[in-house]
Amino acid sequence: MIQPQTLLNVADNSGARKLMCIRIIGASNRRYAHIGDIIVAVIKEAVPNMPLERSEVIRAVIVRTCKELKRDNGMIIRYDDNAAVVIDQEGNPKGTRIFGAIARELRQSFWVMCTVQ
Repeated sequence: MIQPQTLLNVADNSGARKLMCIRIIGASNRRYAHIGDIIVAVIKEAVPNMPLERSEVIRAVIVRTCKELKRDNGMIIRYDDNAAVVIDQEGNPKGTRIFGAIARELRQSFWVMCTVQ
């Protein structure tokens, strides 16, 4: 579960390293975001000489959470970190590669990205 002020790792090569969630896109009073949800975040740490800079406000889609995810068959999936992928206004990823594990629910949902296979 991701809520405002949560720090997240970045799971792509867009140039950002750490994000802080500042808003959850959706209903006006949503408290938590889960895998596949879009958030508004600020870049807290970035790689030098890259297009994205520190303190820039961006959108991201959550790909991993420490809070477990329960599947329909009863399997429970939990990750070691909270991670997100930086996207643009159209929903396309800004990076060209995505690192780490991606949940099957995210792959089969609306966020079928070209780089995730």
